[in-house]
Amino acid sequence: MTLQLKVPKMACSACVNTIAQAVKTVDPAAVVQADIKTKLVTIQTVKPENEVKKAIASVGYPAL
Repeated sequence: MTLQLKVPKMACSACVNTIAQAVKTVDPAAVVQADIKTKLVTIQTVKPENEVKKAIASVGYPAL
């Protein structure tokens, strides 16, 4: 499944790395792509959206 989440606090490549690592804690096989300009994160995952959002929020980047 592909999730597309808006992450307003994402501002730099370090933010992207932190978000990607958080997603990989719930799904190690996930593919994470992010666009800093649009604040959109696209995630290919088998996990439910609420689990992925919870993992991202736990590192300080609440996703909408």
